[in-house]
Amino acid sequence: MTWPLLLLALLLFRPQAGASPEDREGVKSAQKLYLKGMLLERRGEPAAALAAYEQAFKLDPRSAYIAGEAAELSLESGLLDKAETWARKAVSLAPAQAQVHIMLGRVLWAKGSVDSAQASFERALEIDPRSAESIFSLGALLSVKEPEKAKRLLERLIKQDYSQAAEAHLQIGRIDIQSGRINEGIAHLKRSIELEPGNESLAARYTLAQAYELQRATDSALSEYLAILKFEPQNIALLTHIGQIYVLKAQWEEVRRCFETVRELQPSDPNASHWLALYWERDGDYLKAAEHLKQSSGLKEEPALNLRLSYYLSQAGRLSQAVSVLEAAHKSWPDNDQVAYFLALGYDDLKREEDAIKLLREVVGLRPDFRDARFQFAVLLERTGRIEESQAQFRELLEHKPDDGPALNYLGYMLAERGQDLAQAEQLIAKAVRLEPKNGAYQDSLGWVHFKQGRSTQAAAELRQALEALPEDETIWDHLGDVYHSLGKASSAWRFWKRAEALSTEDSKGKSRKLEKEFSGKEVDALYRGHLRSIHGGLGKLNAICEIDGEVLGQEFKYKALFSFKGPDQLSIEVVGPLFTPLMKLRLTKDGLTMDSGQLSGVPSQSALRITGEALTALRDYLSGRILDLEPFQVRRGWRRVRVAAGGWRLSLGRFGSRMEGIEAPAGLRLELARFSRYQGRLIPHEITARRRGIRLTLRFSQINAELSAQALIDEDTVSR
Repeated sequence: MTWPLLLLALLLFRPQAGASPEDREGVKSAQKLYLKGMLLERRGEPAAALAAYEQAFKLDPRSAYIAGEAAELSLESGLLDKAETWARKAVSLAPAQAQVHIMLGRVLWAKGSVDSAQASFERALEIDPRSAESIFSLGALLSVKEPEKAKRLLERLIKQDYSQAAEAHLQIGRIDIQSGRINEGIAHLKRSIELEPGNESLAARYTLAQAYELQRATDSALSEYLAILKFEPQNIALLTHIGQIYVLKAQWEEVRRCFETVRELQPSDPNASHWLALYWERDGDYLKAAEHLKQSSGLKEEPALNLRLSYYLSQAGRLSQAVSVLEAAHKSWPDNDQVAYFLALGYDDLKREEDAIKLLREVVGLRPDFRDARFQFAVLLERTGRIEESQAQFRELLEHKPDDGPALNYLGYMLAERGQDLAQAEQLIAKAVRLEPKNGAYQDSLGWVHFKQGRSTQAAAELRQALEALPEDETIWDHLGDVYHSLGKASSAWRFWKRAEALSTEDSKGKSRKLEKEFSGKEVDALYRGHLRSIHGGLGKLNAICEIDGEVLGQEFKYKALFSFKGPDQLSIEVVGPLFTPLMKLRLTKDGLTMDSGQLSGVPSQSALRITGEALTALRDYLSGRILDLEPFQVRRGWRRVRVAAGGWRLSLGRFGSRMEGIEAPAGLRLELARFSRYQGRLIPHEITARRRGIRLTLRFSQINAELSAQALIDEDTVSR
């Protein structure tokens, strides 16, 4: 309670002249109880405060002030009937005071008695025609009922009491916006802000920003919200709304900054967790996305958030953690079939097939119509040797949906793989192909069943067609190898098997190595050269965002860059700063390496330039495939690895001797290739490290965009035939 209000209360409770001693004593006691009530109200104890006001009124039943305060507190506490009783007492005690009529009007409005409330506000205005509070109260009520009348009242107030003009312009602006006159409303809101540019203008600024949003003037709305943020820098709801506007504008760095501020203010804020996780998901950093989502308070309430967190963790290679999240979610929501389903898939990924089968059996038992769960259940049964039960589950799927392509294909392939009822297998798969003629997996299955039937020539044509749809599928390449081997075409079979080994994530069956014994040394050299050309290099273009880190003579550095390759000779790296501001650019052409003027702090420029030039030259020759044209080209098979000598370069082949993982230049520079991704049947490394004594340079690619060269496309077509 401020001193002016305290002084006012004391004056209002001053005993009247001529009052009896008993009356004087009662007023003093009422005064004490009233002050006690105000203190209790300030301490957040409304019930106790209201009781004190009631006791005070009993001691001084002629005090309209006590009745008014009791009415105000009752209204704030939602005790509308009690508020009306107190307000009517105040009116009966002081009918000539505008304030008590305003209070009664507010209570009646809250109770839905709009006409009675209007009458009370109008009575207050009759008593005091210059009362700003009366005009604002009546104007607010009429803004919906009679907006033009409300507007005239407020315009009159501006003329008679300019000190209230800012609030009046605000209310007029709201009326205009509600009436569809948004531009007029905006003008009044701007005028209100001009009159009160400080903290008092927040209501007008919020309304103005919302008006701009109604007009879809996003930039103007954002500008106003940012102005408000200067007054309310810790307003989480405001920061969240600003962040969501940045999402609409696709300004993701601003999104990150905005929600990081929210995170600092409220670490478990679910909106901050959601958008920061999405930011890092877009950037491909699933581990950071998971770290942000882990902090969300929503994880305790939303099963879907737990599913999303498990997805991030699995994408980040933290499969055990992903399954732990799903296990905890399954305990919290045991009847949620989606959680149970994805937990079963997690168990399968962890090679816990029996746990997965048990859980999926429960899911399909509770929800027989959950087709995805039944399909995965059937797949796991087949994989663990329960063939009859697996086939029964697939037939259950087909009984309820005969045109289920995946079920038709899987059941047919299962029969073909085991040589069981090949006629029925062909019938099932052929139906799947008719449903989706361009589905490469179905075409592969059809070719495979025809191979099993001894129709290898027909199978080869169907498998080549499947390969056009799925050039990165190692199973199709492996099947082609089997088919061509049966046709007596050993070199083609070797190439197909080798390609399958390069693309595969499973252990090799060693088919190509066994077949190599049938070829001469020169034939093996030619086969490996052709294979490496088909799996590496031959790129026409490659663009990517690149993280560079390294060490030169003990000094570490790290930068972000834009990487670009245009075959066969042009390669560039543009180092960028915040918001992708260019800092320096390196260009490699057939004429050599050039560097734009610019100095990166912490890197000895001459040493860095020399190693970078050697590394980029080697990388360019690798991407273009030029390194595989060097002579002499000779394959050297060791006990564990296959190595290739190519014109003074040494190529180290990993993954069953099927792909390049290391390149050593004649001058001693070594390139290490890792984290391959598939692109049109080829492998592109996402991480390349150049090493030389005292120097290391690592490039990590993301958001890769690649194109094959015209010659590579011709070569690829030749290989597949």
